[in-house]
Amino acid sequence: MLKTLSKTFLSAGLFLLGLVPAEASHRRGCDSCAPSCCQSSCGSSCATACAAPVCAPAPAPQYVEQKVTRYKQVMTPKEITETVCKLVQKQENYTYTVMVPKTVAEQRTITECTTVQEQQNYTYTVMIPKTVTENVTRTVVRRVTEQVCEQVPVCRTVRHTCVDECGRCRTVCERVTVMESRTRCVTKCIPETVTVPCTRTVCVAEQRQGTRTVCKVVPVQKTITCNVTTCVAEQRQGTRTICVPVTEQVKRTVQVCSLVPYEETVRVQVCGNSCGGCESACSSCGHRSHGHSRCCR
Repeated sequence: MLKTLSKTFLSAGLFLLGLVPAEASHRRGCDSCAPSCCQSSCGSSCATACAAPVCAPAPAPQYVEQKVTRYKQVMTPKEITETVCKLVQKQENYTYTVMVPKTVAEQRTITECTTVQEQQNYTYTVMIPKTVTENVTRTVVRRVTEQVCEQVPVCRTVRHTCVDECGRCRTVCERVTVMESRTRCVTKCIPETVTVPCTRTVCVAEQRQGTRTVCKVVPVQKTITCNVTTCVAEQRQGTRTICVPVTEQVKRTVQVCSLVPYEETVRVQVCGNSCGGCESACSSCGHRSHGHSRCCR
């Protein structure tokens, strides 16, 4: 930014002195307008001067000292006022409700069940054992023994005389089975039905009267004193700390960047007076700038 401002002010100073426009017009005249000036617009004297220029060689560049104004960045402290919001603690009184338990003695009527004993008659049945004799018919077995005659085989040894092949007589013993009569005792079981007396014990039901004690539950109204606890709302005062937003104006010093002008002496190149003949020759045609630019070229 400083370089741009410096170039701007330098161009303005040179424009006021007449250096920059003359030099620019010289260059434009020498590049484009010199032929047309010398041939068509100028008179014979200008044409002669353009055809045979008598300009001297370009002199050495000359410099002049000139004061220019420049700007620089400077950080300067500046006091500003800004709005700041902050929280401030504050004591506040408030009312709150608490539930306080309270005990009160109250009379209440209740129904209580009481056990009462009373005598009660009742009938019950008992089983009494009794002995009874009865005629009972039974089947008995009678044993009868009898003689039985039967034939049984009996083995005996019998001797008899026999003649062998040689004609000799000899006695030979031989076993012989014969049937003989034998008598034996046989016992038989004969069933018989007889009536016999039988004695047995039987239980006979008998009704009897008795007395017993019975317990009954009887409701009874009763007044008692009981403690009843209830919660009662109670208002209380308290103090609490709250944060309240507060806006205030605060002054603060900040660093501000600003442009400060200052003067500086610089050397500026200027063009010398070497185009006098060309200026005089071309002054009559009104194209001084074109001729001068061509001569200075």
